[in-house]
Amino acid sequence: MLLARYLVEDVDQDMQNWALDMGEWLRSQEFPFSSILRTYQLYRNVFWRVLQPELQQWSLSPQEMHYLERQLGKAMDESVFWAVYHFEQMINKELVQKEETISYLHNDKLTMLGKIAANMAHELRNPLCAIEGFLKLISESTQEQAQLQTYIQVVMHEFENLHRQITGFLSFSKKPILDEIFKTVQVEQLLAEVETLITPRLVGENIRFEKQVHSCALACYEEGLKQVVVNLLNNAIDAVQNRTDKYIHVIATASDGWLYLSVENNGEMIPPDIVEILFQPFFTTKQNGTGIGLSICKNIIDKHNGTIHCDSNENRTRFVVSLPILSPEEAAVQAAVST
Repeated sequence: MLLARYLVEDVDQDMQNWALDMGEWLRSQEFPFSSILRTYQLYRNVFWRVLQPELQQWSLSPQEMHYLERQLGKAMDESVFWAVYHFEQMINKELVQKEETISYLHNDKLTMLGKIAANMAHELRNPLCAIEGFLKLISESTQEQAQLQTYIQVVMHEFENLHRQITGFLSFSKKPILDEIFKTVQVEQLLAEVETLITPRLVGENIRFEKQVHSCALACYEEGLKQVVVNLLNNAIDAVQNRTDKYIHVIATASDGWLYLSVENNGEMIPPDIVEILFQPFFTTKQNGTGIGLSICKNIIDKHNGTIHCDSNENRTRFVVSLPILSPEEAAVQAAVST
């Protein structure tokens, strides 16, 4: 009926309404797009097989037949075009809504985690400060007891590790990292301190460790950046567990006002689809992992206005951190301000 009316009157609005209804019906049936086009093709072929014999019974000239075929074909094409158009619009709308929902849930998780982190830091900071203070008093009053001093140093070392974990977890919060200020740090010294922390694991697991460091000054949250490097190195150690020749290589180079810090290992290749989501919170490939280690690293690096990325192949996996560095003049000014 609509096709017949199309020949003698303006039915654009009616066709739009029909196309919208058809698009909604197609979406409700969850037809794949290829099936829709195939169904239209079959429908059109059947239509002409039925209609053409009927038209030949009328006393129509070839020009009139051609006109009718052209107009009816145009009407069918337009109606299907608008039906498919509305079908696509509904699909796109659903995709946008799903993406918005995923983004909302993701941000909601981060917001909740940030609140937990801030609350945890607040609750733990006071008792930790008290413990640290009493440890220093005990250390000062037992200087002549070498064995006790050794025990105290072990406790202080573990205390620093705990402090560093809290620092990393707090990176999910919008607050500064434990109220730490940016200060000038020598990259070589920072990496040497980190190496001291992980040396027991390197030695205990027979891992060949090499380090190449270009001396430069960096303005950073020192404890936060240590947390990043420690996390990357611990991940590298975990990655080489199944290798006979275990190898980790740290390279720090400065170029064009940027520090490029690379942590490389010869562990198994990380598939490309995994590399893309490594830094998402709560994603992990480890059996007992929490999925927040690398996301903590990314948050800390973001607060330094830097970047972190991973590339992996069959021979090696490498995490590269890029951070803005200070010129010698800026480092001298920053050092004077810090003192």
